[in-house]
Amino acid sequence: MLKSVLIATFLMTALLGNTFAASSVEKTDPSLVIESVTVEEVQPLVLPTAELPTNPLGEVIAVIDSMIALGKKIWPIIEAGRPVINNKLIPAISILPNLEGQNPTLNQMSNWSIPKVRSYRVSFKNGWGSEVVGFTYTLYWQYNGSYKGIGKYVTNLKVQASEIYTAWGFNFDATSELIGLSNVGSAEQPVASGIIQVAYTVKGLMNEVRSAQSFYVDGDGNFQVLNN
Repeated sequence: MLKSVLIATFLMTALLGNTFAASSVEKTDPSLVIESVTVEEVQPLVLPTAELPTNPLGEVIAVIDSMIALGKKIWPIIEAGRPVINNKLIPAISILPNLEGQNPTLNQMSNWSIPKVRSYRVSFKNGWGSEVVGFTYTLYWQYNGSYKGIGKYVTNLKVQASEIYTAWGFNFDATSELIGLSNVGSAEQPVASGIIQVAYTVKGLMNEVRSAQSFYVDGDGNFQVLNN
């Protein structure tokens, strides 16, 4: 009887030892831990072509004295590792003149530029240096639009995700948000500007990483990466 108890105790101890060992290995396994994230500009997949702004104006996001931002302030571009929208109905932002007593419409404006695009590849790597999450996002916008020959405005400002890769055990989400609006011109000749932020979160079995990148665009066609 005692011999049976000793054997059972030994087997239980060995089993628990293996469990704890496996748990310890799992917690320190470099393949499961996100160690780094890199962002680099890449060649856009689709080159811009001449077109007129067509997206619906949407809701009021923000208003300053001389201009109004319309569209959707924040929207998901990736949820659970999948693109939320992958067609021409991607929510877009327009920064237009703030006209008292009426809503601005794009068909009242002229001189829009062709769309400009910038693409960036984001790569999350584990402790072995292998990519566990990667995706490309593209920023689109048009500028130089004027109202009765006055001002320079922005429209079709939007972000689209593509080329998404996710390894087993990892999940990620990404959003795009308008975080700034200002007139960088004069009261007589307004120049609209906006700051758009792309934020992303990657969750693994062992840790979670959040990062973001912000961009400045304006009605003169200027573009600047504000942080990496």
